[in-house]
Amino acid sequence: MSLTPFRPRLSALLLAGALALVACSDNTGPGSQSSAEFTVNASAAFAYLKLGASADTVTVADPSASTAWDLGFFATTVTLNGGAAGPGGVRGFCVCEHATATTTELQAFSADPTKQQAVFDSVTVADIPADAAFASDLLEPVIRGWYTGAYGSGTLTANRVWVVRVGTGPSAVLGKVHILELQGATATTPGKLKFQFAIEPAAGQPFAADVTDSVDLTGSGPVYYKFTTAGAGTSSDWEAKFDHWDIHLNGGVSGPGAVAGLVDSADAYASITYAMVAPIPPQAFQVDAFSGVFGTKPWYRYNITGADNQIWPTFSTYLIKRGATVFKVQLVGYYATNGSPRHITVRYARLQG
Repeated sequence: MSLTPFRPRLSALLLAGALALVACSDNTGPGSQSSAEFTVNASAAFAYLKLGASADTVTVADPSASTAWDLGFFATTVTLNGGAAGPGGVRGFCVCEHATATTTELQAFSADPTKQQAVFDSVTVADIPADAAFASDLLEPVIRGWYTGAYGSGTLTANRVWVVRVGTGPSAVLGKVHILELQGATATTPGKLKFQFAIEPAAGQPFAADVTDSVDLTGSGPVYYKFTTAGAGTSSDWEAKFDHWDIHLNGGVSGPGAVAGLVDSADAYASITYAMVAPIPPQAFQVDAFSGVFGTKPWYRYNITGADNQIWPTFSTYLIKRGATVFKVQLVGYYATNGSPRHITVRYARLQG
């Protein structure tokens, strides 16, 4: 089974999580090669930080309306305060020194902090690209790419199935979803969207029988749906939201629920069984997210040995631009000293402004 790695990507509805400041230096002025490091506790909700002479932790009630933050972290997702994610005008660019690094090279860098630091220190003002090269964040739902071509005259993408995970912990249930057809589609509406799915009746059980259903999207508002009850949901109780040509899962930036998913572009819907998807670890599932450079140029790889189920940083350097100020950022760890995941260690320094 071939599954897309967890990529993720900032919730305008979630309150900020806590940032744990591990180590910091104030010697990070323009052009300085001195750097600071800190660890972000991104395990429970989005956590936000403001870059400056030192990294300031901030609490943000509504990130979509706040300029108090520059970067947001949740699990493996890194979001910038700009574009669809917020009003801060923050954009990013990946130097991507290790875009083609081999598994052996990544393992070597993971074991050698000196090499990690040397890569970071090698990035200077001369590496800052033209302004147009910096990218803002865009909304990236998990269920995307299901339709190709112009709206109303394109086609459904063949062989694309989404594995979904509803809930958290041992009670979470797994399912599979496949878009079947559109009826009456136009440039502004998919018309009636027909889909099929199967889901566990309870955790650890085989998928129940396939369900085929449809939603009428010709109205003005979104349509809410629940896979676990095979029927309509409400604006306060839903697992999928069909909003014209957009399909959202209730998690991440799309809602406060615990619904996540990942795409399987290699296996036919009928061939995907509970036994196939049960071994997938929770951290491999994505939530709807705002994604920019950290999504298109991921800062990590997953399960590089084929058996470790671990997050491996690439140790590439990212440039973060806010107005005329540019910082360089390198994400060098995903685990706390006790092995707990979702504790992202960040190295940064100011380059310009």
